[in-house]
Amino acid sequence: MDLTNYVDVPERFRQALQRWPELRVMENRPEIITIGDKTFISVTMQIWRTPDDPIPAQATCFEPFPGKTSFTRDSEQMNASTSCLGRCLGLMMSFGPKMASAEEVRNRQPDTVAPATLVRQPEKPRTQALGANSSNAPSEAQLRFLRGLNWEGPVPETRQDASALIKRLQG
Repeated sequence: MDLTNYVDVPERFRQALQRWPELRVMENRPEIITIGDKTFISVTMQIWRTPDDPIPAQATCFEPFPGKTSFTRDSEQMNASTSCLGRCLGLMMSFGPKMASAEEVRNRQPDTVAPATLVRQPEKPRTQALGANSSNAPSEAQLRFLRGLNWEGPVPETRQDASALIKRLQG
């Protein structure tokens, strides 16, 4: 897939700051949502062009959880944030005929067609909790989500402990 017409998010942000030096970005707390039988991380953000901007740009992006490619697994929230910033900036100014960023397009491609310039990272070793052979151990999805929240503490022992920790970290 040819991505030469896409403008990446750092470039969009650079151009926006050049145009609006007082630009301010606010990202709301990410939310976990379910649509049908699929789970997503939802990120919404607003961008004020000036301190007194009466109608800031606003965008919302959903990132599948768990991520489906090597570029999105274990980075779902960060990918949602980057996509949301790129989309919000795209609403403020034109970056060509496409709204999606190069990262969004890349992240929706199967691993087999990823650009050669992007190195596939080796899979992270699975982290097992005590008693991981039991059905009460935290799920892989819970452990990935905790990593996405930058949790560096001990691995919860049970699914219930993992759920309680996730709720506590979210707010």
